[in-house]
This record gives sequence, structure tokens and C-alpha cells, in this order.
Amino acid sequence: MSVLICLTLILMGLMLLIFQKSAIYMITGTFANFVLFILLLYLFSKGLPVYPVTFLIFLGVTVVTLFYINDFNQKTKAAFLCVLFFLVAFTLVTLPLIQLVKVHGFAIEELDELQMMDFSVSVPFAALNLSIILMSFSGAVIDSSIAVSSSTYEIYRRTEKLTFKELVASSMTVVHEILSSTINTLLFAFMGSSLALIIWIQDLNYSFLEIINSKAFVGELLISLLTGMAAVIILPITSLVSSYIFYHQYFK
Repeated sequence: MSVLICLTLILMGLMLLIFQKSAIYMITGTFANFVLFILLLYLFSKGLPVYPVTFLIFLGVTVVTLFYINDFNQKTKAAFLCVLFFLVAFTLVTLPLIQLVKVHGFAIEELDELQMMDFSVSVPFAALNLSIILMSFSGAVIDSSIAVSSSTYEIYRRTEKLTFKELVASSMTVVHEILSSTINTLLFAFMGSSLALIIWIQDLNYSFLEIINSKAFVGELLISLLTGMAAVIILPITSLVSSYIFYHQYFK
């Protein structure tokens, strides 16, 4: 039995022990998201357009995470609307930036390892880069949105006499608390995922000019920055939208 299987079994056992019945939805939902990711790769291999396929898979992951794992209620409905709006707006804004920096494709440092592989693939790497970025921040955006939406709902449910401005102010207090921990999480996630690349650059004695012109480093940094921006921007958006929805009792 491999280490990966052992760790998976330990994780599933702990989830069942702590969350009991809810763990079944978490485990099956995680498996469903993994299947969606495999489906994404399969559809790419069949030559389907990258942008529509990525959006559909992103929405599929959102539906599974929010409505299957966290139940179908006012909190998840509000979070879904925020994620949907954010996905469209963020893509329209960042797409020109991704095209401008031109970090798609393989870096020079990776060519030696890819010499024996076939480069004649039908997937445009510029579009594939956007797909990677969207899938990278999908988890952070969904988690942040449902956290703020749930907190805002509990504030409204327990103190229904609050005005709309007071509800938004209370919700933004939660946003500030989440934001402080989110920034640290994203920072260490970038350091952990790029540790091998950072050590490699240090061993090769890259100058600062070479580092900022390295496609491998800039590509990783771009993904981390956009993921951080996405996780941060979704917080106040969810706060405002969920406060408006709960205060005016939509989706009741």
C-alpha cells in the first residue's frame, strides 16, 4: 500500500470521526470535483474550446462544493451568485493582462526535460494558461465566499433588527478577520509550491534582471498574485451582496 493511499484513508477516517454523516458528502464531493478535473483534461484532449470548457467545469466545481457539500440554502445561493459574477468580471479584466505578459508555454528551464515529448498539441497555450489560473483560484474563491456568506447570514438571523448599513458593517468585520489569515495562507502556499524553483534560481545565481525576465518565475508569481487578488476581492463582494440578499429576504 502506497503512502498516498495510506494518507487518503487516514484523512477519510478523521473526516468520518469528526464530521460523522456530513463527512460522506465531503468525501463524495471531493471525488466528484476530481472527476470534473479529469473531465476537463479529457475535453481538452478532444480539441474542445478551452474557455467555455473551463467555465463549465468551474461552475460544476462550484455547484458541487456549495450545493452538494454545503446543502442548498440561502447562504449557498448567495455565495453562488457572488462566485458567478466574480468569475465573469475577473476573467474579463485579467484576460488582457495574461495576454500582455506572455508567460504561457514552456520556460527555457523546462526544455531539457521535454525533448522527448511531442509538442504538436492542438490546445492554445495562451488559453490553457487562463484555464490554469481559473482552476487555481477556484477553491480559494469558493471557500472565501461561503465563509463570508455563512457569517453574514448568522449575524442577520440572530440580530434581525439591524439596519442594512449595520449588517454590512458587521459583515465587513468578519471580512477583515478572514482577510488577515487568507493573506498569510496564500503567501506560504506560494512559497511552498515554488520552493524548488526558488532554490534552483538561487543555485544558478540568477541576477535580479534574469529573475524578473524568467518565464518560469513570472508565471508562478502571476498565478499566485491573481489567486491572491481573487481570494481578497471576493470577500467584500460577498459581504455586500449577501447582506443585501438577506436583508431584503431574497431566496427565502
